[in-house]
Amino acid sequence: MKLNLQNFSFKGLYLLLSTLFINAAIFAQDSTMTATTTTTSQSTTEKTWYMQPWAWVVGAVILVLIIVAISKGGSSSTDKVTVTKSVTRDTDV
Repeated sequence: MKLNLQNFSFKGLYLLLSTLFINAAIFAQDSTMTATTTTTSQSTTEKTWYMQPWAWVVGAVILVLIIVAISKGGSSSTDKVTVTKSVTRDTDV
């Protein structure tokens, strides 16, 4: 198989070189120095409002009210249309 340089695409070579450059830039950001840091933390047991049971109950009640309101329908009109059909037949005398 003969390699035809006219049809050779430099996309693969460009992709390889750009990947190597990006990897080198990423690894250059890693710090090789070891620094000692002291952290102190205090733990609290305070829960946020949405983790409280009363918030879940209130949310469930509101959800049920919304579902009931939607299922009732928004039509407040009491107009009804009644169609009556009268049929008269001719009788042969």
